[in-house]
Amino acid sequence: MKAKKKSPAKTTRFRPGTTGECEAQLWKFTGQPEMPADDNASQVHRVAAESLDAALSYMRRHHDEFTIAEARYLGMVPMLSGSPLD
Repeated sequence: MKAKKKSPAKTTRFRPGTTGECEAQLWKFTGQPEMPADDNASQVHRVAAESLDAALSYMRRHHDEFTIAEARYLGMVPMLSGSPLD
């Protein structure tokens, strides 16, 4: 019996980008400061995902108590083969 060979693009969440490597969007989510007078106390989470929807889904699943005050797209990042996110 021969196992069906799947292409890498179908077996991972990240797709090859313009460089040929798998790429992910890097998003920075900033929360409300715990103390209103202290702007530096804001919580920050960075998420590499295939899209904003996927990043928001991750935030809802893993940080459901976190209130997002700002979401900022930081750019595309190459993903190494065998990465835990791959």
